[in-house]
Amino acid sequence: MHRWLVWLMIPAALASAAAAAQSGTQAYVIDAGASDVHWLVYRAGAFARFGHNHVISVAEVNGTVAVDPSSLARSSFQLEIPVMDLVVDDPVLREALGEEFSSEPSADDISGTHGNMLSDRVLDAERHPSIRVTGTGPVGEAGRQTLRMTVHLLGRAVELTVPTSVTLQGDSLEAAGEFELTHEQLGMEPFSVMGGALQVGNRMSFEYRILARRAAGDR
Repeated sequence: MHRWLVWLMIPAALASAAAAAQSGTQAYVIDAGASDVHWLVYRAGAFARFGHNHVISVAEVNGTVAVDPSSLARSSFQLEIPVMDLVVDDPVLREALGEEFSSEPSADDISGTHGNMLSDRVLDAERHPSIRVTGTGPVGEAGRQTLRMTVHLLGRAVELTVPTSVTLQGDSLEAAGEFELTHEQLGMEPFSVMGGALQVGNRMSFEYRILARRAAGDR
C-alpha cells in the first residue's frame, strides 16, 4: 500500500471510530489486502474478433463500515477507489476466468486499454481521480440480502441496489456478491473506435469480496 495512503487512512479510521462511538455503531476498517473488487468488460462490434475481453480490478479498496449490531440494515459504509490504480488484466484473475478470457492480450493491448479507460472519454481520471461508494445495509434475509448504494463518479451520483451476502463473525465482517450493470446505468458511454466497428460492450459483470476488521479503538 502507498505510504501516503496509509497516513491518510489513519485519521479516517480514528474519525470513524469516534463517530461510531457516538452513534452506538461499531467501526470497521476495510482490509485492502484481503479484499477484491473486479469487473469484466467484453469486446463488441463487427471487428470484435480482433479485440479482447478484459478484467479490471481495484488495486486498493479503502474505506470504513459502521456496523449497527442491533440491526445490520442500519449499518453504513463508504469506499474510495483511486482510478489511476485500476489494474487491467491481472494475470492471476484472467487465468481463472475460463474460455472467454483465454486470449492473451499483449503488453501494448493492456497499456492501450488502460489508457483508454482513464481517458476523458471514459473515466476522465485527470478531473475525477477517485470513485466513491457510499451505502447502507444489508437488507433482507440470509441468501436474499441487498445493499443500497450510491456510486459517485464523473461528477454524478448513481443510485443502485445490488445483491450481497454479509457475514459478521467476531471482529471480522465480510460482504460478497456478483451483479451486472451496463455502461448506460452508470451514465457512461462504452469506448469505441472505427465508428463502432471495434468497441467495448455495454454490459459489465461485477464481483466483489470485501473484508473489514473492527477498528482497534472500537474493541
